[in-house]
Amino acid sequence: MKLNFFLIFLIGGLVMTVQSQIQPGDLAVVAYNTAGTDSFAWVALRDMPQGTVIHFATACVSNGWFRWGDHIGRSVQPGPLTWTSTNWVKAGSVITWISGTPKCWSEGAISGGAPTLSSTGDQIFAYTGMIVSNSAGRAPWSGDPAQARMVYGLNFANEGWDNVTGGNLITSFIPAGLSVEACTAVHAGNQRNAFYAGPCSGTVSRLLSAISNSSNWVTSVDWINPNQWPVRFGVKSAGTFLIVQ
Repeated sequence: MKLNFFLIFLIGGLVMTVQSQIQPGDLAVVAYNTAGTDSFAWVALRDMPQGTVIHFATACVSNGWFRWGDHIGRSVQPGPLTWTSTNWVKAGSVITWISGTPKCWSEGAISGGAPTLSSTGDQIFAYTGMIVSNSAGRAPWSGDPAQARMVYGLNFANEGWDNVTGGNLITSFIPAGLSVEACTAVHAGNQRNAFYAGPCSGTVSRLLSAISNSSNWVTSVDWINPNQWPVRFGVKSAGTFLIVQ
């Protein structure tokens, strides 16, 4: 009896050390197309159990300030674009979104609006949790995260993030919780289409650093076939998400 209790305690302790809420940098966007059919891809840098929910949003359509109330697909139906894992997703798995295809997501379930990415520059943000719109907020960041958590931001507008002037129609401030230093607010260049082509194996920190290096991206004015995008990463010492909606 004592031995069984000890084993249960030990196993439970190990599980608790592995599992945690989704944190910034637990995924990264690794490809996008704005020419032709809007599409993008991201890699899971931690294991995700069935039922994990992740939302995707763009920056504000005016003033260039990120706002929770302005989501991908807002003009089509209320956003955000949402992905829900229907199976266990291993760290290193690449999930793609391609508008107009039968499933749209390469795996998982969809809800929310379809993405509309600007060919003149845009951002893709990933976050979890509930959102509260605060569209009347002021610079430098007018989002109200409530119970939400920013996870990652990819920028492909102009020369990078705009944290000074308030931005314009295509630029964005860095939302709270993300940073350039932590490689969670990334500028991949200023092209209509691009994909990450750097190292695809390593620790989470090394992969985030490599993905944040714009020289590791292949960019093009023309549409890029998603068959050229990365399909799998090798993530060392990957942990597990708790299911956070």
